[in-house]
Amino acid sequence: MATIKNTLIALVTATTLTACSNVPQSVEINARPIDRPVLVIPTVDEFNSREVEWITITPENINIVFADLQDANQEIVLIAATPAGMRNLTLNMADLLKLVQQQNTIIATYKQYYETEEQ
Repeated sequence: MATIKNTLIALVTATTLTACSNVPQSVEINARPIDRPVLVIPTVDEFNSREVEWITITPENINIVFADLQDANQEIVLIAATPAGMRNLTLNMADLLKLVQQQNTIIATYKQYYETEEQ
């Protein structure tokens, strides 16, 4: 039994010593800053509004408006909104404009951050 125990101790010792005999190669750490990647932001298309003609129709002018449309050889079609609906349409357009301006500010901020040199 003592022989087995001595053999195991010798084996463990030999393994431990041989494992320590191999010195690992040194690891080189390079801690320099890297350049920021160039930010590529596509340009936004320019918005060109198309002309829209608005006609206000009242009970007093409905016959005149219909006659003018017929004389101009246009179809007589009404697309109507209540005054509250027109107000909501205007507010929706204002909200949309505000959103676009916010998006432009965010894009300009990213562009400035990535395209300017660090100080």
